[in-house]
Amino acid sequence: MALDPALEAFREYPIEPGFAYPEQIISIDVAEQRRLHGYCDIEPGLFGNTADPSLVSRLPIVMLSNTIVVQRPRWGQVHTVQRIEQRRPVATGEALNLYGTIDRCAPHPRGEIMKSTWRYIDACNKTVLVVRPDVLMIDPDGGSATAKKPGVAEAGAESSLLWSKTCTPEKTVGYCEGTFNPIHDNPKVANSFGFRAPIIAGTQTMSFLLEPIYRRAAVDTLDVTIQFRRPVFWDDVLGIEAVENPQGYSYIRASNADGKVVADCTIER
Repeated sequence: MALDPALEAFREYPIEPGFAYPEQIISIDVAEQRRLHGYCDIEPGLFGNTADPSLVSRLPIVMLSNTIVVQRPRWGQVHTVQRIEQRRPVATGEALNLYGTIDRCAPHPRGEIMKSTWRYIDACNKTVLVVRPDVLMIDPDGGSATAKKPGVAEAGAESSLLWSKTCTPEKTVGYCEGTFNPIHDNPKVANSFGFRAPIIAGTQTMSFLLEPIYRRAAVDTLDVTIQFRRPVFWDDVLGIEAVENPQGYSYIRASNADGKVVADCTIER
């Protein structure tokens, strides 16, 4: 099968520790932010002229996904962790230079975990955002996943239900438009990796988890760790819950209709 022209450059991007991606220029304009928020049922004006960190930090996942599609075409891929350190707000339309490096690839029962670091540099040569994603690369010839150990999401922290999010195939496909991971839009591919249906993008779930923070108040700095604990299928309904303290939310999680936590966000600041 011929490679999509948009992926040609990824022939030169090896999956190996120490590989540094070429510099990218990233800018999130208001129209693009509102388009993607529309697929997340987020109010168009919620972020105003501030770029949503979940959208700013989306490009590294797209870059890693495209690399895996080209370098390991038979392998599946699932976003498992996203760490975001925002040192100041990013304005919509602001151009940033993005530098990404693959840190290491660690063994996993289903293949390998690829860890990387991405730094966003502004016009004053200052780092305004650091993103550290983990991506599970699923070996089609590998073994089954091991049982998941309970984490903080399962520990029973007291939380209140804020609202729900309804996933649909149309929202999933629309959000992933222009990307090349068939696990999000092809039922046969999703089934081949053990999923009952296509799964939504991790960054879409990430938007669900960061939305409560910005509904409460605009923030200047942000330090969060988001863990994707279970697949979110394109027909799931998720409950968004939060643990609150006097300073704001300290923990936010998303649970499916079975009451299982599918993703959570631990907030340091």
